[in-house]
Amino acid sequence: MSIHTRLVEIMKRIGVFLIGLTCCFVCSVSAHQPRQFDCAAPTRPADDQNDESWQKFLDEIDFFQACINATVERHQAASREHQEAARSTVDAWNRFVQQSLNAPEDFPWPPETN
Repeated sequence: MSIHTRLVEIMKRIGVFLIGLTCCFVCSVSAHQPRQFDCAAPTRPADDQNDESWQKFLDEIDFFQACINATVERHQAASREHQEAARSTVDAWNRFVQQSLNAPEDFPWPPETN
């Protein structure tokens, strides 16, 4: 088996591994159950209530919106952190392949076409 043939075989295996790694990441992300938000929606007062009840309701709306916004920001920050971790992991793998398996500098692209 020539070196070129061996390298092609290794790169195919690496490609399969990366696809598997991606599938595992997607499965683990979809299996991740994020914490539910603990914001309580205010209850609308009856139309015949006094101004104090309505002002309290409006204040509760503001609090509820702030709680929702904080929850969204927390989840978006976690998402960015997960994406960066995934990128770092793939980058570490690609560095390993390039440095240890003598893969070409443009690894893993372009893929071979038949």
